[in-house]
Amino acid sequence: MIRRIANNLHIMHNLYFFWALLAIPAVFMILRYLGDPETAFDLIHPSGELSVRLMIIAMMVSPLRQLFGRRGWTDWLLKRRRAMGVAAFGYALLHLVFYLIDMAVWEQIVKDAMIFSIWTGYIAFAIFAVMALTSNDSAMRMLRANWKRLQRFVYAAAILTALHWVYVDGEWRGALIHFIPLAALEIARVAHIFTKRSRSAAQAEAVT
Repeated sequence: MIRRIANNLHIMHNLYFFWALLAIPAVFMILRYLGDPETAFDLIHPSGELSVRLMIIAMMVSPLRQLFGRRGWTDWLLKRRRAMGVAAFGYALLHLVFYLIDMAVWEQIVKDAMIFSIWTGYIAFAIFAVMALTSNDSAMRMLRANWKRLQRFVYAAAILTALHWVYVDGEWRGALIHFIPLAALEIARVAHIFTKRSRSAAQAEAVT
């Protein structure tokens, strides 16, 4: 029994197993659509919402690490941040595909692309695509310092995603509930950095 529990815990630390877990909702969504193509409209929101949730969790890792330091659970999240970020793009892609299938008429798709609530989503998706394509060790080596600068565009993508959600749904509660934890952590991180720098400056002045 103890050995079985230990084996199960070991599986939870396996990145391939984590990737498989992230893929499960996508499998069910695709199977549901294949079983009934009329469900494309019903799958637009859940695929987009899951994309946002994964993006937010991935973005929360850095402030959590700064606020709580290196701990077992923050290290666990850090090792899976890339997977969650890429999965967020994958579900954003599904979101877009279901939207295009539901719209069906390309003339209307192009026309709607000029609407604020829609083009914010397209730009956010384009940013996600670039970040997903560069979320690998080869891109990190090639881009060097520019890789971190590129990754900071995730904040622009997050803002555009929030605007897309609010204006498409016509209400702000759902987006607010999802983004408040991330905003709170980012504010706490900025305050933590400011406090740390103030203390360092005060210590430096005391020494001199």
